[in-house]
Amino acid sequence: MKEFFRSTACRLVLVLCASAPFAPLSAAAFTPSGNEVADAFLAVLETDDGMVDSYGSVSEGGETVIIKDLLLKRKGDDTKSATIATITLRDGMVQSNGRLKLGSLSLSDLAATADDGGLAIGSFNATNLVLPTPEELNGNDGAPVVGPSYDTLEVLDATVSDGDGNKFDIGRLFTAIDEMDGDLPTAFRFAVDDLKIEASNLDGEAQKSLSDLGYESLTLSAEGQSRWDPEKETLEVKNFKLSGAEAGSFALNLNLGGVSRDVITKLGATEGDPEAAMGLVQGVSVQNISIRLDNSSLVERVLDMQAREAGMDRATLVQQLSAGLPMMVSILQNPAFQEKVVTAATSFLNDPVSLEVTVSPANPVPFAQIMGQAMMAPQTLPEVLAVDVVANSAN
Repeated sequence: MKEFFRSTACRLVLVLCASAPFAPLSAAAFTPSGNEVADAFLAVLETDDGMVDSYGSVSEGGETVIIKDLLLKRKGDDTKSATIATITLRDGMVQSNGRLKLGSLSLSDLAATADDGGLAIGSFNATNLVLPTPEELNGNDGAPVVGPSYDTLEVLDATVSDGDGNKFDIGRLFTAIDEMDGDLPTAFRFAVDDLKIEASNLDGEAQKSLSDLGYESLTLSAEGQSRWDPEKETLEVKNFKLSGAEAGSFALNLNLGGVSRDVITKLGATEGDPEAAMGLVQGVSVQNISIRLDNSSLVERVLDMQAREAGMDRATLVQQLSAGLPMMVSILQNPAFQEKVVTAATSFLNDPVSLEVTVSPANPVPFAQIMGQAMMAPQTLPEVLAVDVVANSAN
């Protein structure tokens, strides 16, 4: 299922396809429609693993091309397939470099199924979309992989299921690329709304985990934005936030230096090779990081669950955890930082409002130095990185 999605259906969900390993076909397996825009779009969907099995019709009216009843299949495996009721391509043209440019791409009623899960999407819309050629998507001959570019992308009413009987609904997924540097995005935003986890849609183990926390359902949302400046070689992730009603929120902000065009370009070719990726980021440096948890009943629910399992009440559990904290953090071998951690953690356990960790060194610290310190003198890292831990501070 995963490989099929990566090689066919996920090309349609463009937020995923930029990282997928695609392989072009030497010739189209589908019957050409005779419409240049439609055939260029269908060619992008074909890979070594997946193919366009059939389509109902291709019609043209003005600057709009409509493909009806598309069927994608995995080669040699009829249990994996994807269907799309209607594909609408507006203001399309095949550029001189072979890329397909579209004013907008709209899909309705997409369904992908396999023996270990499925994906259904009510509607999908992308604006100002440029699809690289199949060869560029694959990065042939060692060339950098080129992903799609677009202004905005929105998916509505999606349902994802796995082979274990778990199902999740997503009301809306939105992404936007606000700026580009050649083929590379430099400013990006995203939001996920109404990710619903219902106990009734989970398998037994997952259902129990949710129920043990006192939830019959949980609705989550996520948002964030990033900006990469290729001239200054800086990368900023701003307000990456995951939140849930009657749970709380987790927020991440960070700034990195040394993020050059060369690093960004070569990272795209290191998928499945973590050692190569680690080698590329040795010169990347940490400028500042903040991680913040704002609690809204989730911590109490976790403490209550653990207290029940231990056969005690929450107050007794908190007292025991607080008493054991000094021993637990003694492994840090940094008395001043240990005291800071114990003080913040004790305050948070007794009154779980918020917990924040910040990293703000006076000067950027390269990853290579961080890794070296971690191996040779880990107790010095809190000072090198100027780490602070604070509980229940104002946001």
